[in-house]
Amino acid sequence: MANKEQEENPLADLYVDASEDRERIRDAISGLIGIDTETAKPVLREKFSSSTSKKQFTALLLYRRALLSLDELEEEETVGQDSTYFADLIGVDDSTIRHAATDLDFVVNDDEQGGYLIPPHKTHQATKWLNSGEED
Repeated sequence: MANKEQEENPLADLYVDASEDRERIRDAISGLIGIDTETAKPVLREKFSSSTSKKQFTALLLYRRALLSLDELEEEETVGQDSTYFADLIGVDDSTIRHAATDLDFVVNDDEQGGYLIPPHKTHQATKWLNSGEED
């Protein structure tokens, strides 16, 4: 769309830069989780281990959102995952994940999307909380 058209069309204000969310995700999880270049599996960093299980869960949810943005999910794979997936990576019981998901209002459980996930419109809220000093 030409700039002149954008200036004249009040709806042009609705255009947003999607890279902002990708940058937020990168900035939020870069010290916690890396992505293996060959397998796209999470590489958990030292800071991840010293975080609370809720912070770890949030970081893994954002990692899943990053995989989607990077087009690294397998053809049949969904962005959401069940509590066992997260529990196994963190080393906690499934119930810990279910309780964390209930406590974190930016997390939804959507069976059609494969389980727990952070919807795109809640990414900013999740990254802000992960970077905050709040523990629980």
